[in-house]
Amino acid sequence: MSRRDDISEEKWMEIFRNLQEEDIEWRALWLLSDEILYRCGDFDWVPLLRIWGAVGYAPLLVLRQYRSRQFVPATQGLDECEFSCKDDGYKRKAREMANAWNQTR
Repeated sequence: MSRRDDISEEKWMEIFRNLQEEDIEWRALWLLSDEILYRCGDFDWVPLLRIWGAVGYAPLLVLRQYRSRQFVPATQGLDECEFSCKDDGYKRKAREMANAWNQTR
């Protein structure tokens, strides 16, 4: 439904009272992307490298915003993706994630 400034308050109330689930679109109107990076290399999620470490992000958990069918995505090991540069072995983990990003197109 496009924005309408010429509709009265009473008409809006009627519209909202009769609103059905299929009338709602759970996405930003300006978001036109038809491609979603949902995995990266061998990871079933997207590792996001930060200046002080990394965190795993699972875009498939928010597909409702992209008008997609809902399902339970693979998240096993997602918590293992998160690390800090203070942790042991952080260089190896950062290298693995950087290599995974290099495999994306």
